[in-house]
Amino acid sequence: MRIPKRYGQSKENVCPFCGKNAVTENKQGIPVCMKHKEKFIDAKCMCGNWLDVRKGKFGPYFFCIRCGNINFRKGMEMNPQIIKDKPEEKPAKPKETILTPEEAELL
Repeated sequence: MRIPKRYGQSKENVCPFCGKNAVTENKQGIPVCMKHKEKFIDAKCMCGNWLDVRKGKFGPYFFCIRCGNINFRKGMEMNPQIIKDKPEEKPAKPKETILTPEEAELL
């Protein structure tokens, strides 16, 4: 049984820097959020050459002179320093509660 696509749910653009919903495009043609509109992607290929960002029919992709076209997701995986900035999670400190003898009887 085939489930039809719903309007607006077939493709969701995600910002490659933070993972939020992409609203606009930067000068390279990559869909990004408003916070990262001025940020550029400088990525290197596995062979050592710089990757050129190109925009195609199905979205952005990378191009290497030696390797050819590279999927955008694979190009981002080759450059982990670019991928989503995750905020550092602070370890939760146990909350200390002081009880009086009267409050202890109620619990």
